[in-house]
Amino acid sequence: MSVSEPQAMEVVVAEEPAEAPAKPANDYRVQREIYEKYLPIVRRIAMRTVRSLPPSVTIDDVISAGWLGMVEALGRRTPDMTDDHFEAFASYRVRGAILDHLRMLDPMSRKLRGASRRITQVAAELVGRLGRAPEQEEVAAELGMPLADYHKLLTEISEAGYARLELNDIGEPSSLESSPESIATRRQLVGTVAKAIDGLPERLNLIVGLYYQEECSFREIGEVLGVTESRVCQLHSEAMHLIRAMVEGRPISRRRRGSAGPNRSGLRS
Repeated sequence: MSVSEPQAMEVVVAEEPAEAPAKPANDYRVQREIYEKYLPIVRRIAMRTVRSLPPSVTIDDVISAGWLGMVEALGRRTPDMTDDHFEAFASYRVRGAILDHLRMLDPMSRKLRGASRRITQVAAELVGRLGRAPEQEEVAAELGMPLADYHKLLTEISEAGYARLELNDIGEPSSLESSPESIATRRQLVGTVAKAIDGLPERLNLIVGLYYQEECSFREIGEVLGVTESRVCQLHSEAMHLIRAMVEGRPISRRRRGSAGPNRSGLRS
């Protein structure tokens, strides 16, 4: 009897480790299901947000950065969030994580952010002075730089990821409010952006439409306009700064009933 009891104990001890892997395996399946469910959202946002990548950055790098934003969103999801509500919230976080990643890659990011703000400020002053969107020569002259240097700066700003117009950049509340007041404010903001786009020079207006509404690449737009891809990059950057200048120069007042205009901006929130 004294011999058989330890043997029985050995059997019990030997069986315990065999059951242990069941929980990690289940956790892995759950994690895999989450990954497969939300990766397409991250990939879609990455492809739409990043149209022009620096040579050193791959789309896989961008998707990885976006996934970190998705993980953050999953950690902040509350039980009362519907699937649509969560997807909107997660999209905001994913897009922000991607842009932050691109900005961190560039050691000149602080300098370029300042340059971008300066261009917007100068353009806004010219809009107020001229009553129209300024020409590139006018902006360059006001900045005190040759036109070629201005073009180069626009390209650098675009490649660093700063030549993008998100509605969040021009006054959209960071929280996902759905009150009638916030909805009306957002509609007014979109209408203001649409008016700013209508006020662009014809070629810049066309570029914005092809890029945001038709989802054409810079290369495809270049083929339409008969210019190089890098030139389209410059023109897109110029258009974004002019839109910001015109929008920021028009304070948002309470919209009168029935005056909401159609959303023709084609810009994504």
